[in-house]
Amino acid sequence: MSFKIYFIVYCLLFLITLETSAQSLKVISYNIHHGADQNEVNSLEKMGEFIRNSNADLVGLQEVDSVCNRSGNVDQMKVLAEITGMHYVFLRHFEYDGGAYGLGILSKYPIINQQNDTITSIKNGEKKSLALLSAKISLPKGEEMRFATVHFALDQATRLIQAGETLAYLDSDLPVVLTGDFNAEPHTEEMELLSQNYTMADSNLGYTFPVVNPVKKIDYIWGSKDCFLQSPKIQIPLSIKYSDHLPLMADILLTCTSK
Repeated sequence: MSFKIYFIVYCLLFLITLETSAQSLKVISYNIHHGADQNEVNSLEKMGEFIRNSNADLVGLQEVDSVCNRSGNVDQMKVLAEITGMHYVFLRHFEYDGGAYGLGILSKYPIINQQNDTITSIKNGEKKSLALLSAKISLPKGEEMRFATVHFALDQATRLIQAGETLAYLDSDLPVVLTGDFNAEPHTEEMELLSQNYTMADSNLGYTFPVVNPVKKIDYIWGSKDCFLQSPKIQIPLSIKYSDHLPLMADILLTCTSK
């Protein structure tokens, strides 16, 4: 066997071994706009059906209501968990309209624990905080990972602070998948900061906002740089108009379960 043929065979065997040992995950990041479409029509059940039919393993949700008057005093994460049959956690940003407003995670796999962190929010010159939600997930073969979701601010100065805080909070011995509405387009300084530690799943930079005729990419799925293979399969289903954002879906491979 010539060296060239041997090298090709070796590379193919290496890739097959790598994909066999890697953990395949279907991930969704979705800003659900308090369970309403762009016209404020309640669409929470449709969102749940979409997630269930997607066969997602992990879902990071932003703009989630918990028993708020505006969304019918419904515990939205509980409803979504019931529709999808998934485990769930919720973390509030703040009290709102008789209930709470925040972030949620759905997981097909058991959630070992929930980590509640806060990132800086600056409004009208006043320093406050927003939630950063992450959960330790037990994967099918007993491995563990950390899955997180976040919602960054509208102004860049605050987003830069938040990006640094996010990196610090998610510094972990476990591989991390980070989802969220980052309110920032690719190649901005804050996204470049996150890319020091994480690989962006969607290399094609598909638009996710607004839901009709989208013109911006502000929703992302990231994975730990040393444990993550860039996804060959990304979906932004244009027909899913249940929110004011489109959902971002990625089939990803984690090539390690600890650093």
